[in-house]
Amino acid sequence: MSSTAVKVLLDSTYLLPSFGIEVEGLLDEHIMQLREAAVKGKVKFYCLSVVWVEVIGKVYRESQRLKTDTGLEEVLDIAIKSLLESRFYRWIQPTCEAVKLAFKLRKLGHRDNIDNLLYATSLTNNMVFLTMDEDLKDFLIEHGYKTDNLMDHTHLLMKIK
Repeated sequence: MSSTAVKVLLDSTYLLPSFGIEVEGLLDEHIMQLREAAVKGKVKFYCLSVVWVEVIGKVYRESQRLKTDTGLEEVLDIAIKSLLESRFYRWIQPTCEAVKLAFKLRKLGHRDNIDNLLYATSLTNNMVFLTMDEDLKDFLIEHGYKTDNLMDHTHLLMKIK
C-alpha cells in the first residue's frame, strides 16, 4: 500500500454491514467503492477496539427486531473473524491525549463516550473520522472544535477519486 493512503477511522456504523445489517444511506455500491479504495491503497481503515460495545448492542437489537436467531451464530462468527482477522482493518487503542480529549468533550456535555473517543483518536492521530453523526459534528462546531476531519462515505469517496 502507498504511504499516501488516507488513514480512516471507522465509526461503528460502517462495521454493521459485516453483520448483514443495512445502514440508511450506505448502499452496497458505497461499500464496494470503499473496499476497492482500500485494495488500491487509497485508504487504510482503522477501528478503535471500544466500538465493539456499540456493535454488540446494535447487532443484538437488530436480532431482536427480526425476532430470529436462525443463522445468527454463523453470521457472528464470519463477521467477527472478518473484522478482526482479515487484516483489512487495523485495530488500535486510544492514546493518552485522545482519552483526555474525550473526557473534556464529555465534560462539555457530549454524552456519547465512544464517539468522543473516536473523534479524539482521529484528531490526535491525524485521521479522517468516517461518520454520519451530524449531532456530533454540530456539538463540535458549537464548542469550537475542528470538524474538517469528519466526513461520511460520499465525501470520502469524492476526496480520494
